[in-house]
Formats: sequence, structure tokens, C-alpha cells
Amino acid sequence: MTATVLIGATGLIGQNVASRLSDDRFAPTWLLTRRPLTPPLPHQRVRVLDFAELENQTLDLELSDGILICTLGTTLRRAGSKDAFVAVDRDLVSQVAHWARDRGVRHCLAVSSVGANADSRNLYLRTKGQAEQELIALNFPRLTVLRPSMLLGERSEFRLLERLGTPVLRALTPIFSGPLRRYRPVQAAKVASILVHQAASASGPVIDIWESDRISRWQPDTD
Repeated sequence: MTATVLIGATGLIGQNVASRLSDDRFAPTWLLTRRPLTPPLPHQRVRVLDFAELENQTLDLELSDGILICTLGTTLRRAGSKDAFVAVDRDLVSQVAHWARDRGVRHCLAVSSVGANADSRNLYLRTKGQAEQELIALNFPRLTVLRPSMLLGERSEFRLLERLGTPVLRALTPIFSGPLRRYRPVQAAKVASILVHQAASASGPVIDIWESDRISRWQPDTD
């Protein structure tokens, strides 16, 4: 059994991950959240905490040789400002990863974005790329980063533009081929399945970056 921490369990991918961490190898599983929720599986435990004070909070968690799955992420609209967006998608991701690394976590798995680039002029892509750089700099024994394109799936929160655009994206999926394949929408459930599958594997590359087209092609027996 390997102690597992999931951060971001209330989001679209996080919810899918939590429901798939059913194997006893992931016991105990700690869901660290900013608001209460009911864990989907019996061996899962919830800790509600203020991430901004993570280092100052006493959490009796034994994480040596454990696993961190980070699916944190927000939108500029939800964050309210550029600075607030960066504070979550880069700074908070980095803070959580530092916290986990200091406690002996051996495998960090995180969700980024297609096109992530620390030098991009686009705020979203630059922030995601900078977050990746911070994760790499921590030198986890093993780091897995997924870069999905737009996510398909039912969110607990209502996003009008996404709700209106999803049927169109589904219909247009066949045109995302060749050079455009990396932008093909992917199911959040598939991203979650890959995270859990990789977390369960005993070995893998020290740094493994999954581009979106690789995510789209993935089947349980291919990686």
C-alpha cells in the first residue's frame, strides 16, 4: 500500500481521479480540499484546509515514498484577476509540490495544458509552463505531467461557454488530425484514468510529459 494525496478533488479531473483510486495500493488516500466533500470510496479521508497556510498546518500524514496527484487549476474568470489566476495555477501548484517533496513523496503527477510554455506570450500557457518548470526543479524521483487539450465531461459547476461549445467540439473532433491532432478535445475521464494507471505503475521515466495526442491514443495496455 502507498499513501496517496490528491489535491484538486473537487474539479472535473479530480473528481474522476478520486472515484478511480479504488485499489488497495492507494490506501490510505488523502483528499486535501478547500471545502468539505464526501469521499467516494471507503479508504479515502478528507482534510479541509487553507492551502495558503499549508506549511503551517499540522497534518499527521505519513507520505514517505508516497504519491501526489495534483489536478489544481482555475480560470481567469473564476480567479477574478491575472494575479489571482497565477497564484493558483503556478504558485499554489508549486507550493503543494514543495510540501510533498519535503515529506518524501516519490512520484508527483500533475495536469498542465496543451501548449504549455514558460516563454509564451499567452498568460494561461505561460503560467502552465512556469508551473511545469517548478515541478521539474524539485527533482522528484519520478514526475508525470499530462498536457490535455480542452476537456470533455460533466462539471459540478456550470460554465456557459463550455456547455455551449462542447457539442460543437464533439462534432468537429474528426477534423483534428495531422498537425492539429494535439488540439483534439479529450475526455476528462481518460485523463483521470491515465493518472491513476501511471500512479499504480511501479516504474517509469524520471520525467514523463504526456502531450494531448498521446493522451487521446492511450489505451490501458499501451503505457
